[in-house]
Amino acid sequence: MRTLTLHLLVSALIILTPEAARAQRDRDTYNPNNQVFEVFGQVTLAENKRPLAEIVVRLERFAGGAIDQMSTDSRGRFRFANLQRGFYKVVISANGYNPVQQEADLTVLFRQYLVFELTVDRSASGASPGVADVVNANVPPEAREQFVQGRAALAKKNYSEGISHLEKAVFVYSGFFEAQLLLATAFIDTREWAKAETALHQALELKPDNAAVMISLGEVYWREKRFSEAEEILLAGLKLDDKSWQGQFTLGRLYWEMGSIAKAGPPIGRTLQLKPELAEAHLVAGNILLRVSQQQRALAEYQEYLRLSPHGEFAAETREIVQKLQKALAGNE
Repeated sequence: MRTLTLHLLVSALIILTPEAARAQRDRDTYNPNNQVFEVFGQVTLAENKRPLAEIVVRLERFAGGAIDQMSTDSRGRFRFANLQRGFYKVVISANGYNPVQQEADLTVLFRQYLVFELTVDRSASGASPGVADVVNANVPPEAREQFVQGRAALAKKNYSEGISHLEKAVFVYSGFFEAQLLLATAFIDTREWAKAETALHQALELKPDNAAVMISLGEVYWREKRFSEAEEILLAGLKLDDKSWQGQFTLGRLYWEMGSIAKAGPPIGRTLQLKPELAEAHLVAGNILLRVSQQQRALAEYQEYLRLSPHGEFAAETREIVQKLQKALAGNE
């Protein structure tokens, strides 16, 4: 991904011009009466109304695209000030809680107060997607033991040992779905795409309608530049599980690499709703917004990437873009 993303960042530097920045700023800040609008509110726990602190609240334009985000204070409060007239969405997607969102109409009112009551996500288990903790009772003890040892080795990032144990597990019992899926995940982590594809196809033969397998296979096809196959299997997987941030993120990156900017935006936006702390999703969102001349919003996404991943793989290139964007936008005030 580094070559692709670096190319996009370089392209972003090339297309950034004062004229483009000025045009976007004029669109985003049109306010004939010089009035100030704001959205504020409180986040509480639904079952006892207790205020929830440190919950990330995200402000978006109604048509999509990040504007700003902040964490609630000790009393669960948040405030987005100095806004422009228009329609907005306020989105919360916090770990351990079901995602929620509300609309904010600032076309007539100057201020809007919103209350969010979060409910606990009882289905959240913290397990790796698609890898079951409960193994089929038909699995022979020897295969089960190899699976347990393989999973333990992978947890310690010992891929060679983990793969060896898992290959033994599926050799002993070819119908071992959990081992096939975990083996495919290990091959994806070690970037052995052909082996990952083989393991995923074997897993699909055992469970043809498993969303996690489809989404993983879509990523493998994307990595192998088999774009049409990747799109087809990802859409099929997301039809079964549209809340998979992995699937949404891979689909967004696929469309971006295909040059389908309009298609890339929605799945990346959905990724950020499902997993707002995913740094690379903010980076891709910034690239998309900059490509469509949304400089101010792109700046916010790049800055969020740097906040979440200040020493990340693309931090240096992103800081260069942030500096150029800030200079261009400030020069047109």
